[in-house]
Amino acid sequence: MAHFCACRHAASLDTKRSRSQRILLGMSYQNQPGWNAPPNPQQVTPPYYRGPYQPYPVAQPPMPGSVRAARVLAYVAAGFAALGTALAGVMAGPAGAGAALGSAIPVIGVFICALCFARSGSGAKVTAIVFASFMILFGLGALGRGLPAGIVQLGLGIAIVATLSPRQSGDWFRRPQR
Repeated sequence: MAHFCACRHAASLDTKRSRSQRILLGMSYQNQPGWNAPPNPQQVTPPYYRGPYQPYPVAQPPMPGSVRAARVLAYVAAGFAALGTALAGVMAGPAGAGAALGSAIPVIGVFICALCFARSGSGAKVTAIVFASFMILFGLGALGRGLPAGIVQLGLGIAIVATLSPRQSGDWFRRPQR
């Protein structure tokens, strides 16, 4: 009770302003240190949520290694697809470039999904797994036709599916979005 009286007494020392003026100016006894004191501006705000009245930004957890590896593999696959399409265009003409680009459609899909891994939900993961499964099928088809480049597409498709399947990657895609 003594603390209440001291704060009320300190607020009443300002005799030049009426009580309503002090309230409008934010000078009521509730704003005295010890009651609802504003935080120290030099104080570093913590990176976690402190309550319903002080919303601090929630720290984003780091991307797991398996998701980062899947993203890198998708970038590598897109680079190989672009290089293969360019080489096929030089060696076999427009028909070869078109055939190479057609077989790279799943790679392009995985690449677009990989661009969204940092800010998307589980839809990007599921779509990337579906496109990587098509990469596996297209790689098997290329190997069946006797094209040695099919082994690269097959291996990258299997690696992408394997890196997106663990629980930690599922937890990453189920995190709360900003």
